[in-house]
Amino acid sequence: MNSVKILINLIPIKSGGGQQVAANFITQAPLVYCDELLYLTTKGSHTALLLQSKGANFIEVETSLIGRFLFSYFNLKKIVFTHNIDVIYTLFGPGIFVKGIPSITGCAYSNLFFPEIDFWFSYKGLKKIKHKLIDWYRLKNTLKSDAIIFENEAMQKRCSELFNYPRHKTTLILPSISTYPNNNDTQNIDADVFNVEKPFVVLLLTGWHPNKNIEVIPYILKSLKDEGCTSVKFRLTLDEKHEKSKQLKEIAQDLQVSENIELIGGVLPAEIPSVIQNSNAIGLFSLLESFSNNIIEAWYFKKPLIISDEEWSRAICKDAAVYVERMNTKHIAKMILKLKNEPSFLKKIVDRGVEISSTYPSPKAKVQLQFEFIQRFLNE
Repeated sequence: MNSVKILINLIPIKSGGGQQVAANFITQAPLVYCDELLYLTTKGSHTALLLQSKGANFIEVETSLIGRFLFSYFNLKKIVFTHNIDVIYTLFGPGIFVKGIPSITGCAYSNLFFPEIDFWFSYKGLKKIKHKLIDWYRLKNTLKSDAIIFENEAMQKRCSELFNYPRHKTTLILPSISTYPNNNDTQNIDADVFNVEKPFVVLLLTGWHPNKNIEVIPYILKSLKDEGCTSVKFRLTLDEKHEKSKQLKEIAQDLQVSENIELIGGVLPAEIPSVIQNSNAIGLFSLLESFSNNIIEAWYFKKPLIISDEEWSRAICKDAAVYVERMNTKHIAKMILKLKNEPSFLKKIVDRGVEISSTYPSPKAKVQLQFEFIQRFLNE
């Protein structure tokens, strides 16, 4: 690449799978890009701590909405011109803009490109209006970008078809597995933390969001119990003090399946391998996703993936997943039992996942593709 000074915007990334994507980028960028990088991140975040540990150049921004607003309008322009920035790259989330400076955005907001799906169906009144307004802002800023990087071909196609965004200003870069498996920063969590007593553990790496369909879990367990199976456990990366978590546990107690739900709280990217390795399967019951780290992590760690039977999931996973009707708890229970009781079926799903994952870029290759697209765009 020719010498280009890039401002990497990580401000929108605070939790969830975005942290892993950011960690991969921060780790791999110095290996494939020799020129100056300056990062923006939120103060006190895991991303900020990682940048500090790697000796990267970064600026911290206040986490509050007001703080971010003030930064965008009073500090951003000064930073861009003080550091002679050539291009801004927002790894994920709404882009940021300075007049005269190209801005490229990575987009994973799947619901923006599937307007026929009522993504916020569970919200009512002002709460739903609030989320619709946030979506409007995200879409507006995404389409304002000079170029967009997608990880899902359907979204890339719909961006042009629905919003007349120039197709040649977009690219598709598939996700990669995170760098943590062979990283010295990997942290193991003792199996005792999980109370492992050889149950069949279905892991959901997720936070609370209506899209994730977590509320069905007690009813899945009840369906399993009705079939005579009490040895399946759902392990969720949820805070047990969260109001929704308390409601989930109450429902589970009423159904007499509370012992089969384990809330372990949020986990850091470096802890993910240990959490997955202490599980038997990974569940993803979302209505809609751009992609999900859960998918490629299941393939990489050779765990069967149980996923919603939807257009987006079929397009991504092909025959490397167990598809379930996301609102049909009896069907989900049936497929879990099939995995649990039929080793040959489980192996077939796992083997196909390994095959498909081999076609995805390595962490280093993915970051290389990102920089190559930035350079190619600037050269046009």
